[in-house]
Amino acid sequence: MVERRNIEKLFMVKVCREFDIDIERVFDAWIDPDNLGNWLFGTPDGKDKTSEVDPRVGGDFRIGERRGDEMAMHVGTYHEIDRPNRIVFSYYMENVNEDMPSNVIVDFETTDEGCRVSVTHEMDDIWSEYEASAIDGWNMIFDGLEKQL
Repeated sequence: MVERRNIEKLFMVKVCREFDIDIERVFDAWIDPDNLGNWLFGTPDGKDKTSEVDPRVGGDFRIGERRGDEMAMHVGTYHEIDRPNRIVFSYYMENVNEDMPSNVIVDFETTDEGCRVSVTHEMDDIWSEYEASAIDGWNMIFDGLEKQL
């Protein structure tokens, strides 16, 4: 289990996307154990995708894919699941930052056309130089979610 951290020097990125799909359906995609590994943390060139997802408060996830010669494994623990409003989980990548997991807050809001999803990724300030990369990564994740829906 990954503990949720109180981060001393906080750095965060926030990325939003609107969907013309019902909020419940979009929310459920974020906790769907059968399909979450198909899009969350996925890249266009990733191969041999694997996922284990226990979508409950206190439950863990492990989502990975082969990127070249390495297996990129994303690990986390769910800390809040409030359908269809919010999901909070802690997160790290094996062999990269497992000693300092970050916090991810996913908020869902109904709009006239469907819903808006906002991801706030809170991490240690040492990762601030990767702001553009983090934003690009979450936008790529939203692209994968859009295809999944």
